[in-house]
Amino acid sequence: MRMLVSAVITGLGVLAAAVALLSTGSRTTALGVLLDMLLAAGLLRLTGGQSWMEIAVLVAIVALRLLVRGTLIADFRRRSGDAGRPAERVGRASGG
Repeated sequence: MRMLVSAVITGLGVLAAAVALLSTGSRTTALGVLLDMLLAAGLLRLTGGQSWMEIAVLVAIVALRLLVRGTLIADFRRRSGDAGRPAERVGRASGG
């Protein structure tokens, strides 16, 4: 049952990211929505008796998520300055 709910949340995360991208025009916001939903799906899979190895994998995923998001936000802002667009537009809905 947990696997099914996790798969549904993953699918909804992809859909929510697409909606966020279309409605805000912000890749940063869409990426944040997608990564948050994937993290939620992963956490749901861990509800129950899990090994320390699975918990360590989750910690690595969270750390990777933070690293990727920070790197992409910095890159999007740098590129938006090069393209002549205001940097505030990229990531405007994500607060950062």
